[in-house]
Amino acid sequence: MVSPKYVINPKEGGKKKAGERTNPFRWMIDGFSTIANRGAASYCSGSFTACGFTWKLRLESVLEDGEKYVCLYLSDDDAASKNSVIKAIYKLFIYDQLHAEHIQKLGEDYFHSTSHNGFCCKTALNKINGSKSGLLVNDCCIFGAEVSEAFACKLDKVGLIHESLSLKKDLTPRIYKWVIKDVSKSKDKLISDTFAAGGYNWSISLHPNVTTYKDFLAVFLVMDKSASLASKTSLYVEYSFCLLDQHNAKHWKRAGKNLFSSENASWGWPEFLCWNDVQDPSRGFLHNEACIVEASIVVLGVDTVA
Repeated sequence: MVSPKYVINPKEGGKKKAGERTNPFRWMIDGFSTIANRGAASYCSGSFTACGFTWKLRLESVLEDGEKYVCLYLSDDDAASKNSVIKAIYKLFIYDQLHAEHIQKLGEDYFHSTSHNGFCCKTALNKINGSKSGLLVNDCCIFGAEVSEAFACKLDKVGLIHESLSLKKDLTPRIYKWVIKDVSKSKDKLISDTFAAGGYNWSISLHPNVTTYKDFLAVFLVMDKSASLASKTSLYVEYSFCLLDQHNAKHWKRAGKNLFSSENASWGWPEFLCWNDVQDPSRGFLHNEACIVEASIVVLGVDTVA
């Protein structure tokens, strides 16, 4: 799945709301040492308007790896209260009051009901308190924000989802046991009876040392093509095959997960087990020329490509 995309929403103004405020909003905190002497804390400015929307600045002090930082955020009230999405291009500042070399961060962000705080402008507290720094003068610190552009947006639903997987709640496996007689005498592939699993019909295709898979036992799970899956729709299936050792209970098992569709209706292993091992009397896979294959099938969900 790709990241969400947004487009201008004509039902919510849809126009670029820029130029309504040309000057940055400045927020002065006098007695800044109070923040340094406290643990993690959060402080908010009053509301201000820029580009047609209402904003606040939020300041947090955080402790990371033993060092204290000051984090400045722009918060939006409109997106949180109106359940809308707002895209903003803006700057955050920490003003150097002596050298005019401000700390600033420029970027863009999306504000919505579940995330109405933008990116973070983070500065180490020891940098602010530095003797050569003009960020703190007479225990006074000045922060700011300039919103240059803001847009009311909506989700671009056409471009949002490229593929979706709907998982099922019932994941009880269907176990199907197939007894195959006279395996060594077969010169062609063998097909089991059709059986149901996960609401669909299946069969097992077994190839005992045939020309296509010489010197191997090949086994495949085959989806009934009459399933009539919609275009670009697949079944996400977890399956396994177990060749039973009828003497020693040392069974041979392989498992996999694949997407089954009308175009790819068969998955399995062309080299499931070496044919010499199948015929080895000590392995117990053949008893009176019969072998037993046990299949486990779980339809995990339905996958759809947009």
